[in-house]
This record gives sequence, structure tokens and C-alpha cells, in this order.
Amino acid sequence: MTRVDSMTFAFQHADLLRARATAVDFDPHLHGTYSVVVVTHGSAHIWSRRWSGIVRAGEVFFFNPFEVHAGRSAGGSAQYCVLYPSEAFLESCTATVGPGEVRTIRTDVVARSRSTRALVDALSAPVVDDAPVEESLRRVLQECSFSVEAPASTPMSIARRTCQLIRRDGLRSTRTDDLAREIGVHPSHLVRSFTKTIGIPPQTYVRQVRVARARELICAGFGLNEVAQMVNFCDQPHLTREFKKVFGVPPGALSRGGYRGSPAAGR
Repeated sequence: MTRVDSMTFAFQHADLLRARATAVDFDPHLHGTYSVVVVTHGSAHIWSRRWSGIVRAGEVFFFNPFEVHAGRSAGGSAQYCVLYPSEAFLESCTATVGPGEVRTIRTDVVARSRSTRALVDALSAPVVDDAPVEESLRRVLQECSFSVEAPASTPMSIARRTCQLIRRDGLRSTRTDDLAREIGVHPSHLVRSFTKTIGIPPQTYVRQVRVARARELICAGFGLNEVAQMVNFCDQPHLTREFKKVFGVPPGALSRGGYRGSPAAGR
């Protein structure tokens, strides 16, 4: 079960949402953007299908958009900051990708170094200044390994094709039978293949894709009732339950603490 002692958000920059948290456990979940996690105190065991290992204070680790991951602190609560850079921010740090190409972070963890210390110091300042945070993050990302692939060159497993369909149609009702019919496999085979490869069942993935979109809409300034309708949850309590499974806090924490700007900017 996800157990978060505290989490606060900051959203001064359209391309870089920040969160600061103290947590014990995070169940398998995903985000719709890149995630850069900076451990500031304690240590944790992190798991994803791409990598797993122990991370410690001063280290930085990464997840790609829609990469399912989970974590558990190693003795007491771990404290960390999460930076959610947009594709535009990544574009400013690394090579440009062409139309239809996919950029993937291959680095799992950056060990303690001068660049990671600068990022920790910038995030730990009494009054966090965007400029040092962004500059330090760029330096860390420039140390990372990336790959850029055309979708056609990527192995198109059942799970990968299912993920693509869900991300394309995730805001409407996406039934497992419909996904299996479009891919051309039996529903039970799809569920087994997807769960083994991705780490969560396809319908859980569907709900988390909607939560990822909800987070974007909340940051754009939309109200919670409106967001619940836009991402096809039954109502705001339904959105709240699913949001807490991913972030450990209700969406009101993001709308109160993280929003800067005009709602019109997101329309």
C-alpha cells in the first residue's frame, strides 16, 4: 500500500513541476512525463521493469513516461524531491528528436557527484530558486545516456501495442476485450502478457494513464470536478481515490500547492 508521510508540489515553470515528499512505500504506478528523483535523506529499494536497485541520499534516478515503477524505503521514511520535466525541457538538454521518434532515458542512477550535489543544494535551499534548479538538472541530464528510436524499429510486443492503444484512447472507456480484439489476441492472453511485461494489469494501467492526464489538467488550472469528467472518472471522489494511489496525497494538494498561472493557458 502506498504510504506517504507528506508531499508538496511547486509549479512555477510550465515545463518543470516539482514535488517534495517523505514516504515509506509506493505501490506500482506511472507518470505521463519523465521523472527525475533526487534522494535527500535515507535510502530506498526501487523497482521497474527496466532496472531495480538500492538508491541512497545524494543519488538521482530516472523513469521514462508511462514506465511502471514502485519503491520502498530501507529503514524509516525516505525523503526525496521529484522533478517532472516536460519533453520541451528534455529537448533543451539533449539532442532533438524527429517527428514520431521516441526519446528514452537509458541511465538508471547517477551516483553522488559534483552535479548531483549541486542539484540537491539547489532543491534544499530555504527559498528554492528556479534558475539554479533548472541549471543543475540540465547538468545531471547531460550526464545521462539516451536513445532515440522510431516506433517501427521498436519490438512491437503485445504489451507495447496495448500501451500505445491505451495512451491513444485512455480517456474513454477502454475495455480489455476491445483491446484484445484490436490487437488480435484472446483477452486472457493479453492480460497475462501485459501483466508479466509491464508489472500491472491493463485496466490498472488505463486508470493510471487517466491520472497522469488529470495531473496535467490540474496544473493547467482546471477544477477537480471538471477534470474528473474530462478524464472519464465517475466523479471527483473517484478521481481522488485513484490519484492517491499514485501520489499518496489527494489531487487537492496539487491544485492548492502546485498551480501557478491562468486556467485559460491549459485550454
